[in-house]
Amino acid sequence: MDGVIDIGIRLAAIDVDFTLIGSDLEIGERTREAIQAAAAAGCIVTLASGRMFRATAPFAEDLGIDAPLITYDGALIKTARTRQVISHRPMPLEQAREVIAYARGEGLHLNVYIDDTLYVERYDEEALSYMAHAKVQATAVGDLAAFVACAPTKVLIIASKDDVDRRLPEFKARFGDRLHVVRSMPRYVEFTAAEVSKGSALDILARHLGVAQGEVMALGDSENDVSMLEFAGIGVAVRNAADEVKRAADYVAEGESGDGVVEAISRFVLGGGV
Repeated sequence: MDGVIDIGIRLAAIDVDFTLIGSDLEIGERTREAIQAAAAAGCIVTLASGRMFRATAPFAEDLGIDAPLITYDGALIKTARTRQVISHRPMPLEQAREVIAYARGEGLHLNVYIDDTLYVERYDEEALSYMAHAKVQATAVGDLAAFVACAPTKVLIIASKDDVDRRLPEFKARFGDRLHVVRSMPRYVEFTAAEVSKGSALDILARHLGVAQGEVMALGDSENDVSMLEFAGIGVAVRNAADEVKRAADYVAEGESGDGVVEAISRFVLGGGV
């Protein structure tokens, strides 16, 4: 990229899976250096993920940042090191139970998150795959409908990509007027409280930090990133992003995942070329 651009980005929110990191689940050295350079230049860098807090915080630790992290698709904002809760907006219990009952009736795998703990019915293939990806341990409790007695932070349905393709419109039609229903990865459908999204969380965080909307940059690749790209003064889609994310973006990076993050930070935060 040529030219020098200075638009005063003071807060950068970066999605984790397939934006910050690729399929190897590791932060690249160039990505780490770019984020640390942004922080050194006075930009607050945070992570905005559908992941649990405990599955997001290790990346913040690796990067050496202690900003409030947006986790659970925006349902929980909590500082990386001091563990201060800025915002927690769990699902209403009645609606969570409705999703659980429906998914169980359809034979779909469920993850339920309460107090930053992952609960599943049994250690099936989906649970084992999720634990390996997120590097967290699940607790198997049997019948989740009987187990869940308080409002969870989030409920996640995991199915095959084709099954999610087919069922997502049905999920949104059935629950979308009362809950936020969004696809976060090809096999994941997230259910949170109606007012929860990465975009609304980024709004809360920017106000908490005293950062104007126009001073915010957001970077992402998936459907659940659209709301924060639309909120931010500059919304950036990495090259591997879904088409709907690219349409919502102000800028589409030439690089994939971490390379796209480096490109966006260089262009919009540091004001140089890539």
